[in-house]
Amino acid sequence: MTIDPHHQAQHTVLVAAGDSEQRAFLAGQLDADGHTVYEAEHAAGVVAKLSCYAIDALVLGELDRPADATRLIRAMRAGEHERVHPGLPIITIGASDELAALRAYESGSDHHLPDSTGYLLLRAVLASVIRRVLDDVSVRHLHAGPIDVDLEAKRVTVAGAAVHVSRLEYELLVKFAADPVRVFSKHELARSIWRRQICERTVDSHIARLRGRLTSAGAGPVLVNRWGQGWSLTTATAAR
Repeated sequence: MTIDPHHQAQHTVLVAAGDSEQRAFLAGQLDADGHTVYEAEHAAGVVAKLSCYAIDALVLGELDRPADATRLIRAMRAGEHERVHPGLPIITIGASDELAALRAYESGSDHHLPDSTGYLLLRAVLASVIRRVLDDVSVRHLHAGPIDVDLEAKRVTVAGAAVHVSRLEYELLVKFAADPVRVFSKHELARSIWRRQICERTVDSHIARLRGRLTSAGAGPVLVNRWGQGWSLTTATAAR
């Protein structure tokens, strides 16, 4: 991807913070840069906005209680909110000490910035995080045998017939379909999809449900568990 250093890409950003002055400042600066900006002051508001609007990134400051932000991120990464993308780019803003940063990253933050960080650095980090996500999904169509994944429409079909999958199942299928012969470890899948370490049984459970949907739709034997290694989709070749 070629980036014009003189062009500031426009995105839709949700700014969430309990501090109204901080929230208004960041929202105002992002708006001045041409972004579409929404605001929220507590966790419930964040979930509501993410469920209603196509948000490209979340800038998350401290909320009502110290642990609210990290709890919210963990819930998002775990897919507890069905209409919220578990892989949404998240930038946290909070205390500058090492422990605060560690807790943010462990919960699933993509980047943690101290409260004292200036807006220009935040803008650069925001552009970098969003660009990395866009690069990851630069392919718009994936095929693996009879399975077709339309990344723009977020639609899955098997031999032309639509297959309903949950958001997490969709993210897993995209991962597998992008490299169908590769064996993905459960740890790798957990970090990539949930963006934190979770119980391996949770990974297995979601993959089993996805395999059931694809098999019922006529995809054939797919999603093979390689004992002691992980999971792979199929021996079919992906066409991009």
